[in-house]
Amino acid sequence: MFSAKKLYLFDGSSFIYRAYYALPPLKTKSGFPTGAIFGFLRMFLSFLKEKKPQYVAVVFDSPKKGFRTQLFKEYKSNRKPIADDLKVQIKPIKEILKLLGIPTLEMEGVEADDLIGTLAKKFSQKGWEVIIYTPDKDMFQLLSLKGVKIVNPLTGDEIDKEKVLKKFGIEPWQIPSYLALVGDKVDNIPGVEGVGPKRAVQILKEVGSVENILKNWEKLPLSVRNFLKNTSKEDLKRWFDLVKLKTDIEIPIKEEDLKIKKPEIGKLKEKLLELEMKSILTEVEKLYKSGSLRQKTLF
Repeated sequence: MFSAKKLYLFDGSSFIYRAYYALPPLKTKSGFPTGAIFGFLRMFLSFLKEKKPQYVAVVFDSPKKGFRTQLFKEYKSNRKPIADDLKVQIKPIKEILKLLGIPTLEMEGVEADDLIGTLAKKFSQKGWEVIIYTPDKDMFQLLSLKGVKIVNPLTGDEIDKEKVLKKFGIEPWQIPSYLALVGDKVDNIPGVEGVGPKRAVQILKEVGSVENILKNWEKLPLSVRNFLKNTSKEDLKRWFDLVKLKTDIEIPIKEEDLKIKKPEIGKLKEKLLELEMKSILTEVEKLYKSGSLRQKTLF
């Protein structure tokens, strides 16, 4: 049996990008861009209203490149540089989350996915229910952890092991092997030439995982060997290492660090008015008055 404790983990960087591209380019009267801030806060406040959480972490990517770029210099090189009008909105979002009392997490040189994976493993092993809000399919591998769920923030759909099996034809723990074989265009990972989704599933049904392929490279079945004739052992290992999430990052964080704190009400109001977000201010006030964030009143 799981304890009553639930930890909600948010892929903050992904949320910001989705908000930026989902809304028109809003600006204050002085010309400061606010579209991403507005969209992000609307989504996040909606979540707070619905779930009334106690333990949350909004996790962000580090601006500094990590180990994956060292493994493969073209990793994510297909992505456009972050737009200037989006870049300047990231800091205010983090400031507002802090003023709201929402825990955030970012580590130099570490991707948000690896931080989320580490927290998911750590707290699920303690018997917590861990709910991850992300639209990224590479996170599905974390569903192999007991007590972990994934919610697509764009659709509200909950992803579980059965849905992964139905969609991909494989188990969640096989997702890294699947992505290593077929590649991942989003992150510019080539995968194995000539191996598409159906063929990847066929390979994995026969040998189980890329780890098994690498371990038995010289004595693979002929059918599998033929599928892999256009790749090397070294490249396949590289693709696998790129898509496999880290779940053992040393994160100096305790249970209490993830608990929603009391908001800094005066500064929060000042910041939202500075950004000309009266409607967001009204939503925040309603949240606290309703008791959703365990406060009787905000102003």
